[in-house]
Amino acid sequence: MSVGLSDDDRLFSCSVWRPQGKSYLFFTQFKAEIKGAKIEYAGAYSQAAVGGLKDVALKEEEYIVGDSTVTHKDGKFRAELSKLTIIGRTRHDEL
Repeated sequence: MSVGLSDDDRLFSCSVWRPQGKSYLFFTQFKAEIKGAKIEYAGAYSQAAVGGLKDVALKEEEYIVGDSTVTHKDGKFRAELSKLTIIGRTRHDEL
């Protein structure tokens, strides 16, 4: 897992992945939630980039991106999640 924050503290990123890229273990479902921020981008991948290989994206029909959650789509998710990346924008208050 890795977490990053932009210089202006408005954007953060969180990635969860399998270091080997793929595994014989499969997720049958997944859900990731962020609090205090809104998702600007989310990507789910069946293979993480390792050993010269590139990330392989899941089909968009396999998962749902909401304002604060990313979750599998029942009946469409094929249990091949190897990496999940979320970029969120933190909320801020005007003076």
